[in-house]
Amino acid sequence: MPITALRPMDPTAMGPHRLLARLGQGGMGTVYLGVSPDERAVAVKVLRESVTDPLARRRFRSELEALRRIRGPHLVEVLDADVEADPPYLVTRFVPGERLDDVVRRCGPLPVEALRQVARGLADALTALHGVGVIHRDLTPGNVLVLDGQPYVIDLGLATAADLTALTSSGLVIGTAGYLAPEQVTGSGLSPAVDVHAWGATVAFAGTGRPPYGIGRPEAVLYRIVHESPDLEGLPPPLDRLVTAAMDSDPLRRPSAHALLSGLGGASATEPVTVRLSRDADVTTLLGPEVLRAGRTPSTARELVSATSDARPTMPASCGPQEYDAASYDSATHSLPPYVTRGEPDALRGEDDSLPAERISPARSLQAVLTSLAALALVAAGTLAAPIIGAGTALVLLTGLRAVGRSSQRLTDRRQRRGGSRRRDPLVSTLGAPWHLVLAGCTTLLSLPLVLAVAAVPAGAVWLLDPQLSGLERPELTAATATAVGLAVGLRDGAHRRTRRMLRRGLWRSTPGPVSAIALLLVITALVGLLLATAEGAAPLFWPAT
Repeated sequence: MPITALRPMDPTAMGPHRLLARLGQGGMGTVYLGVSPDERAVAVKVLRESVTDPLARRRFRSELEALRRIRGPHLVEVLDADVEADPPYLVTRFVPGERLDDVVRRCGPLPVEALRQVARGLADALTALHGVGVIHRDLTPGNVLVLDGQPYVIDLGLATAADLTALTSSGLVIGTAGYLAPEQVTGSGLSPAVDVHAWGATVAFAGTGRPPYGIGRPEAVLYRIVHESPDLEGLPPPLDRLVTAAMDSDPLRRPSAHALLSGLGGASATEPVTVRLSRDADVTTLLGPEVLRAGRTPSTARELVSATSDARPTMPASCGPQEYDAASYDSATHSLPPYVTRGEPDALRGEDDSLPAERISPARSLQAVLTSLAALALVAAGTLAAPIIGAGTALVLLTGLRAVGRSSQRLTDRRQRRGGSRRRDPLVSTLGAPWHLVLAGCTTLLSLPLVLAVAAVPAGAVWLLDPQLSGLERPELTAATATAVGLAVGLRDGAHRRTRRMLRRGLWRSTPGPVSAIALLLVITALVGLLLATAEGAAPLFWPAT
């Protein structure tokens, strides 16, 4: 769709931004080419639906405030927004680029260096986003612009806008079908890992020329996302390994955006692109294809693109010059409506252990092992000071974790049967919690003999050896050994598979970096030392027994 003049019913301004022409129209609303008071060219996205719910409006406003703070050379950031306006609108920087999917269709799969540059730029953009707690949720080749070989991520905040307006209702999935993460399809969670998965899918498309989960009906593609491995054949090393890790079916196994960026050589020195326009410019002439043809440097083009860098690599010569005509501007700045599908096919499953498991990061694996050992040591030290209380606490902990895992599994199953989440899900889970707790208690009691039988071996060895260490005698040492071993054996039970995943997810999300991971480990170790000192300095408390 070419740039067209404003229609009689179109606004001529949104806030302080003068609107110059139409760029396109879609399910989310209309996109205009505008100019800001400082003569920057901007894309003004006027949303069709208003955010009516006060809580949703506050959430949208909060995310927009976060987006305004983001600055990155590979982000087409939000410059202005008004969620209270009628209609609400978003203002973003205008970049005269070509959509990545159009580049691939025109040129074929990108050569290795160009592909690496795109992958690195996208990882840089996601690192900036995730650094302020924002999730894009719809990173696709259609939401990536390419200018002189450098990628620019667009449509920041639009997935949130779609989620909060009347365009969606309970149970709808926001995103583009072929680039959703498995947990988005099953409704089992939303975290920065969905953007990492989308990064892998987008890089795979750019490197192979085909969507990683194939084409066809949306429901068929969604089924493949959950049940099949992505098609990554043809990706050059080492990008193939990074993409494979990024598209792991388990979000906990995916690397962070920062880890991807580090694996690609760190942030690049690319300068952001700013387009300058006079507020009284004749845009249909000024932005014609003859002015913005790649490789040309007339004075008008130098005025339009004021922050380009001659050092940036261009697309491969076999593609020919990039021509940014009116249609490419429409695709470059018009945000296509996200794919919206109601629910999922009945065959989808939330936790499919049949999917191939990729290798977990060695650092994360080591962290999980060390933290688990420290936590068991904490339980054992507590049992030394109060044997009956410590053993009872371990039993209650096993029961509670089993109840939480059962409740989470039932919630996932219910969402699959009914086609996505519902507003009443929290209420249903709360009302079902006592029943799940009762069932978990019964299951724990039934499995207790087996747990005790296994724990009796090391506990019996301690009793027979009759150790006396720093004032600690045989009864409390035996109880501490049995409790720690019993807790470890109980958590290894198959019924705790989901619980273990939840614990790992909680651990890794609460410690995003090595500093926080070490700090947590030191805190637990200090608590262990404190309890040991308490146990050595006083007789053990055998309450409620005499």
